[in-house]
Amino acid sequence: MSFKVNTSVLSNADGSAELTINGTKCLVSVSGPIEPKTRQELPTQASLEIIVRPAHGLSTTREKLLEDKLRSLLQSIIIRYQYPRQLIQIVVQFLVVDEQPEYTCNELNAAINGCFLALIDADLALYSSFASTSVCLNSSNLTTDPTGDVIATSDSHHVICFSIQDGRAGKLLLLESAGEFKEPQLFDLISKSVPIVEKLHQLHREAIEAKIEKDYIWSDQMM
Repeated sequence: MSFKVNTSVLSNADGSAELTINGTKCLVSVSGPIEPKTRQELPTQASLEIIVRPAHGLSTTREKLLEDKLRSLLQSIIIRYQYPRQLIQIVVQFLVVDEQPEYTCNELNAAINGCFLALIDADLALYSSFASTSVCLNSSNLTTDPTGDVIATSDSHHVICFSIQDGRAGKLLLLESAGEFKEPQLFDLISKSVPIVEKLHQLHREAIEAKIEKDYIWSDQMM
C-alpha cells in the first residue's frame, strides 16, 4: 500500500490534509465550527455540510452520492452536541483518481481517510478514531487496495470503515458494496479487512505524531 499525507496545507482552513493512497489523491479541508446560515442552524448541535468536487469537470449526482455517504458516516463520528448552533464544513477535492467514472470505491476510501486526518488537524471532538480500506473479490480471491483496472474487472468491490479504539478495530461504521457476492464471502472479507485497517490507522498515527513534533519544539529551558 502506498500512503502519503501532508496536514495543515491550507492556511485559510481550520484543518486540512492532502492524502495520497495508492493511485488516488485528494485534498480535504475542514472549516468550523463557524456561524451557519439561518436555514442550516440546529439548536442543539452542529450542522454538517459536505462538499465533494471531482478531479475534472463539474460536480454531478456521482459527487452528491459521495457526499451523502460521507455525511452518514461523519454524523455518527463528530461530537456535534459540543458545537450547538454552529456549522462544520468539509470540502473534499479530488486531485488524481484511479478508477473509471462509474466506480467510486477508491475515491470514497481516500475521502474517508482524508476526512479523519483533516478533522484531527482541525482539533474537532470525535467519538473515536476511524479508518477505511477498499477491497475486491474476483473468483473468490480477495484483492486489497485494488487499482482502477482491478475494480473494473472484479466480481464485487467494497469499502469498509471501522472505528478504532486503542489501535484496534471496533465497530463497523460503513460498508459499501457493489457487484455479485455471497454472504459468507462478505463476512470473510470484513474479517480480513480488520488487520489492514489497523495497519492503516498506525500510519495515521505516525503522520499525526510527526506533525506534532514539527509544530511543537520542546527544550529543557521551557521546563
